[in-house]
Amino acid sequence: MSSDSATIIRDGDVSHRIQITHRDWMLTAGPGFVEGRAFTKAFGVFENYTVAGGIPKGSLVYRKGNELFAAASELLKAIQRDYELLQFDYSYQIEGYPKSYGGGQSICIDGCSGILSLRPKGYCSIRLLGEPLPDGVKEIIDLRPLRTFKTDIGMLKVYRRKAQTKVQWTDTLPPLLDFLSDRLDRVLSLEHIDRVV
Repeated sequence: MSSDSATIIRDGDVSHRIQITHRDWMLTAGPGFVEGRAFTKAFGVFENYTVAGGIPKGSLVYRKGNELFAAASELLKAIQRDYELLQFDYSYQIEGYPKSYGGGQSICIDGCSGILSLRPKGYCSIRLLGEPLPDGVKEIIDLRPLRTFKTDIGMLKVYRRKAQTKVQWTDTLPPLLDFLSDRLDRVLSLEHIDRVV
């Protein structure tokens, strides 16, 4: 089986490996998907990451088992909650404009500026800009459950097609939780590996 990346969790000589496609890792970074960001942070996925070098081979992070268990449990619940939406890739078309399959564009909703985005795959949203949130985002509108949405330049239609790969988190997280459940009070090492084949 090929995969884009892997994480090896070690407790002394015992280890558990999770192997996940790039698309699945990116699902955790979706707009408004707080459980995904919490998981990535708890597992220290980007602690040793650099733009120039990615994740250096052999770099480790250390976490307590209970911290990892809590983050993985919350991620599994969130994936199960959103599974129907996450298993599709999205595109959109605003009347009078060509269909779009990627990237993003500026948009206005009732005079409020925002960014319409299809990133990462598995998401289609509008981030309205402005106060009061610290990151400058006023609101996130999830377009995935909608067929149409009214914008200031015309009606937007949302399309979806089944993703080429199945959402793997539902298969990957339960065995990870089993491994962690026996190690809640232990400090575990985690090695993140880019581009596993």
